[in-house]
Amino acid sequence: MNIMIIEDQRDVVEMLRLNWSDSRDRLDSLASVRQANRFIHSNELAAYDCILIDINLVDGSGLELLRDARSRSDVPIIMISGAGDADSRADAISVGADDYVMKPFSVKELRARVHRLHDARLSRVSPRQNIAFKIGNIDCDIGGLSLDCNGTSQPLTALEARILQVLHDNAGGDCPKSCIARQALFREHDPRDKTIDVYINRLRGKLAELDPASGDAIKTIRGVGYRMSDANR
Repeated sequence: MNIMIIEDQRDVVEMLRLNWSDSRDRLDSLASVRQANRFIHSNELAAYDCILIDINLVDGSGLELLRDARSRSDVPIIMISGAGDADSRADAISVGADDYVMKPFSVKELRARVHRLHDARLSRVSPRQNIAFKIGNIDCDIGGLSLDCNGTSQPLTALEARILQVLHDNAGGDCPKSCIARQALFREHDPRDKTIDVYINRLRGKLAELDPASGDAIKTIRGVGYRMSDANR
């Protein structure tokens, strides 16, 4: 999982990194509302599986970040607070938070909450995430978030896996960007948004690194979207 921490207390961020015992997870961090605003309004938001936001940041309100992020994505969001009561928790939940934790907190418990929210989201929006298929000579394990070929593996993010699944479901036919946006990004397609193009290029790179011939399996259909070869469908 890719997890973004929006927290201005460096000791809290370091404590999370030192005690987050699941090495499969990647923890990134931002320390201000200004930095977080750029992140939320960029294509990178779609690359993360969970966001942790401190309610009281040095240059503004984490609740406003929550509101903005929720308007753009259904990514699980957990709010962190050093002070608060039932009303503040209710405010965060009403704005769109999936969970709320108080400092000091158990990193083990927080990690469990993050994974629970992630698993619930996958089962809710994509119940077929356990499928597997081949692209050329490459085995695609959607549930395991991996690409495998001749003993070599490449990890997939949850978004990359969803995009591959959508392309596979439409293999042999044109797959419009609007379809990919709705089924993989969970939002309507904006022609100005290059998120899909960025991730298609990343997927092509991962496929080509494992097997150069399989890297050509995803074709660009100009003015429409993409097409995946149906040879191994």
